[in-house]
Amino acid sequence: MPNNGLRPCDLPDFHNPPLKEVVVGIQFATPKEYQQIYAAKVWELFDREYPKVEEHSSLPPSFETFGLPSGQPGLNLLVGPVHNRYWFLSPDGDEAVQFQRDRLLHNWRKVGDGQNVYPRFESMIQRFQDEVERFQAYVNRLSTQVLIINQCEVSYINQIEPSPGEELKAPDWIQFLRFSRHKEPDDFSIVLREVIRDSNGKPYARFVCETAIGVKADQQKIIQLTLTVRGSPEGKGIDSAFEFLSKGRELIVHRFAELTTDAAHQKWERVQ
Repeated sequence: MPNNGLRPCDLPDFHNPPLKEVVVGIQFATPKEYQQIYAAKVWELFDREYPKVEEHSSLPPSFETFGLPSGQPGLNLLVGPVHNRYWFLSPDGDEAVQFQRDRLLHNWRKVGDGQNVYPRFESMIQRFQDEVERFQAYVNRLSTQVLIINQCEVSYINQIEPSPGEELKAPDWIQFLRFSRHKEPDDFSIVLREVIRDSNGKPYARFVCETAIGVKADQQKIIQLTLTVRGSPEGKGIDSAFEFLSKGRELIVHRFAELTTDAAHQKWERVQ
């Protein structure tokens, strides 16, 4: 596998980032012979670490496409019967494997009082590699085959909130937000998109920055900042997929540092 478990030495780093959730995932062609009734067999691959199950509506297939008119960055296709999506949850609910017939994802998230510690991307991606390999072995038993991976994605979801007693002012945290000195909007929702190209200039992925005002359960206003890289790996196999995810993560961490302010970095205790 391309990931060696070492954090790149040039990545920005923070002792106390506002990170709420991280998601890594792959989308693939539905394996031959797979049927919804086999979902329990898939859970058996993971039930020792993820003994709880939730059932959700499936995610539609999604492909990043390029050259479409502005405002149409992606393409969704839905063909045939709808299958459910399952969340296999750890005992504490802080980590999960999401599975549906054409998706496998791994989530880490803050839960409870929010004091659970992010295990770092290197640890998380190693676990996800193991999970994908287990699933690959299972589909190979269904009908001799390998996973045909057509899209990958990695997302970092951040929730930015002021210290107790401080007013939330978006420009104090986000570089590209500049409002009137006299009044900020009550709320906002902004999406920025950037095409990512390979060494030959060919587009293969898209970086998406979504930022908006939100409200926590205690009515505290926050800024939610979600950074995502989604697109097609160079090849259709597992190695190419994990190379994409690792590069996507590096891009997200660099963009996070570029898009947020020096004052915010001090509050988040930037060390690199």
